[in-house]
Amino acid sequence: ALPICPDAVKLLVSSNMGLLPAAVAFPLRLLLICVLIFIQVLFLLYFLYAAYDIRLYPIEEFGHIIHEFDPWFNYRAAEYLAEHGLYKFLRWYDYESWYPIGRPIGTTIYPGMQITAVVIWEAMKKLPTADIPMPWPIAALRPFVKFAKGLGFPHLPQIKSALAISPMSVNDICCMIPPWFGSSGALFTGLLAYEISRSVNAGIVTTGIMAIIPAHLMRSVGGEFDNEAVAMTNICMTFWLWLLSVRTPKHWPVGALAGLSYIYMVATWGGYIFVLNMIGVHAAILVLLGRFNSGAHKAYTLFFVIGTWGAMQVPVVGWQPLRSVEQMGPLLVFFGYQVLAFCDTQRRKRDMGAVEFAKFRIYVIAAFAAAFVAACVFLYPTGYFGPISSRIRGLFMKHTKTGNPLVDSVAEHQPANAGMYASYLNLPLDFAMLGGIVSLWKRNNGFYFFILYAWVAQHFSLKMSRLVLICAPIVSVAAGIWFGWVFDLIVEPFLLILGKKGYEAPAGGAQAESKAPDSGKAAKNDKTSGKAAQGKKGPSSAKSNKKSTQSPANWTLEEFEEEPRVGGAMQIKRILKHTIQEAIPQETSDLYRQTRVALDHDPTYLLGRAMFSVLLLFYLLSVSSLSKKVPVFINHCDQVARSLSNPQVMYSVRQRDGSNYIVDDYYKGYKWIDENTPKDARVMAWWDYGYQITGIAKRTSIADGNTWNHEHIATLGRTLTSETKKAHNAIRHLADYVLVWAGGQGDDLGKSPHLARIGNSVFPDHCGDDDPRCNNFGFYGGGEPTPMMAKSLLYKLVQHNVKAGVKVNEKLFKHVHTTKHGLMRVFQVMNVSQESKDWIADPSNRVCDAPGSWYCVGQYPPALEKLIAKRKNFAQLEDFNKKGEKSAY
Repeated sequence: ALPICPDAVKLLVSSNMGLLPAAVAFPLRLLLICVLIFIQVLFLLYFLYAAYDIRLYPIEEFGHIIHEFDPWFNYRAAEYLAEHGLYKFLRWYDYESWYPIGRPIGTTIYPGMQITAVVIWEAMKKLPTADIPMPWPIAALRPFVKFAKGLGFPHLPQIKSALAISPMSVNDICCMIPPWFGSSGALFTGLLAYEISRSVNAGIVTTGIMAIIPAHLMRSVGGEFDNEAVAMTNICMTFWLWLLSVRTPKHWPVGALAGLSYIYMVATWGGYIFVLNMIGVHAAILVLLGRFNSGAHKAYTLFFVIGTWGAMQVPVVGWQPLRSVEQMGPLLVFFGYQVLAFCDTQRRKRDMGAVEFAKFRIYVIAAFAAAFVAACVFLYPTGYFGPISSRIRGLFMKHTKTGNPLVDSVAEHQPANAGMYASYLNLPLDFAMLGGIVSLWKRNNGFYFFILYAWVAQHFSLKMSRLVLICAPIVSVAAGIWFGWVFDLIVEPFLLILGKKGYEAPAGGAQAESKAPDSGKAAKNDKTSGKAAQGKKGPSSAKSNKKSTQSPANWTLEEFEEEPRVGGAMQIKRILKHTIQEAIPQETSDLYRQTRVALDHDPTYLLGRAMFSVLLLFYLLSVSSLSKKVPVFINHCDQVARSLSNPQVMYSVRQRDGSNYIVDDYYKGYKWIDENTPKDARVMAWWDYGYQITGIAKRTSIADGNTWNHEHIATLGRTLTSETKKAHNAIRHLADYVLVWAGGQGDDLGKSPHLARIGNSVFPDHCGDDDPRCNNFGFYGGGEPTPMMAKSLLYKLVQHNVKAGVKVNEKLFKHVHTTKHGLMRVFQVMNVSQESKDWIADPSNRVCDAPGSWYCVGQYPPALEKLIAKRKNFAQLEDFNKKGEKSAY
């Protein structure tokens, strides 16, 4: 690795009496190291800026517009937080969504992203509006930027003479958070790669890959104010801090920082369960590998206690870390670590031998296991443990049907395929295996985390395409380690020629050699296990001393060890290594060490290595296919970034003359509602559009993209897919307008079979239990609707006066607006029940969890009692609703 300070100091003061005198070699080595560090810093800054710049396409083309569906809710929540403060935010019961029951925002949201946006907003309010002269170190980079542009480097900054600063609105900050965190996510992924490989070059290359890899772009372009945009940074930061905390026993205080980072992760995204279980499983693997020690114990204890306490402060999480089956594993590991720490304490106190300690630990672990099982048997009948959610359950099933039609209806919950991997992981995926292979030579604690992460990401992304995004860090790390290893290989001989200290044959023989600093493992002396390698032995005595120096009791400690723990997995591992090394002929071991010494010291070998480096560099830059594949990969990432830039509510199309035309039907449609309907109007639409109705149109929606109330969404689905008159009988008590997406290409008719299936999961009489997938609601092969479809309200609203012979009864639903390109249609509900509307608005008709509480659930009006009575509660496990009836679906 090419180290940056403080490792650079060690490199400078070391010496290798080689080709050049020390007086000449030292300043040349100093100069070379400075040049390398300068180049590394330049590339690091460039990669971080590229990560930011490639995410600005939507801002440049469409302005500061929030994207998609969920980000509109996140933005609306951020605006509420900015206006009302955290106290009211966490006690916000929103009656403008999920009408008429409302939604308790404070207990159903991960607020970390909104808090981040508002903190930035508050800080930027203190900034003056001014133009600050560009600092000279940045201005001095203009020649390098100009040179890089000439070489064809994309995403280079324009270094102006002054830097304009001014406060930003909440909307603009929400749009810019994804590009900002895209850069920070790339940086922490680079740090993660460094912790695994200990190669600065690997860390920098990883940063560059993570900056633009499409799997990271998919949730972090400008305007994509979604949880994952911030969560990717938190995932990589938490993983990096965890690995740093278990690097050596002395690094355990970093576990507290890992816990704090995990709290931020929990507050940001529901995927925190992935982070927690990854660290819990890795901690368990360390035990199985014999790498448990007081440092690992303190690090995991700090991480778990601080992280769990902080997680429980997030209202949407609450007591789940101590109750949810999905989080029981890390909790069990925590208790296991305390048991192992107790055993170690007793071992030291009683000065136990290996056999005695092994027996003692077996007894203690057996007692703990018995107590744990007894506790589970006692608590299980009480309903203490929460069941596994349908989303998590779907990750372990061989098919895409989770048992919940609502979850199955979401496209991103379908499994990934080879084409998706090729598009979103692309070129780096081709080198991931090579990165894993070269990592085998540095089997530190980070290496085993690397292998674990790779397996988990690959397994779960195959189950759910959305999770391809968690593959971005590990694929970037793997490819970065490979290319970092190649770059280290190229530079190493030049540093050796200029006096860097090379490999030295260890005094302790073959087994000590495996712990040389070059291996990425520490070579500290064992202070308690005898003094192996006291002074150097000559070749004639090497063989006679082989057995004594290679005895497992005399092995030097590796970086992750603090003492030679007996009676455990590490001792077994050492015995196995010792046995293998005993089987290797002494002559073979000597030849290996002599060859390594020659490669790092012999002038002929050094010159040969230097020549090989030059040829390898020339080959990579000019001859190999990599010289063509890298530009293609960069262009692919650029094209993906552009394709992700359409904000959904508007999009750009290429016209015949080559110019771009922005289709903003959806955005203008919502704005029409905002400008032409009463402020208290209620708009019914499929749940996908609820966030945009409340966020852009600023009107009350019936449901939105949250899945917290399956029965309510099913009621909506049943109503929209029912016959027109039957639908009107319910809608007149709930809504003033009905909105549909039309025009084909993913409109409401394309989604409608899902609406019917979801409705049938709660209203079995809708399609019937004999048709749980509602196959009678759809289209025939020629595109003609089935009878059930043709009679439905949704079909008539979308095709009203569009398809010959299709009209909705305008005495029930009056057409009031169709957007310019026909992509959105709005109908006014006729003969609205004012009595039901007033009844719902009356606070006395809400059910509060306590007198004077903010948590007051709205109720359906009495006119809908017969409809609601037909519902069969769906056994939705996310809501711990164990009393629900099993659906035929």
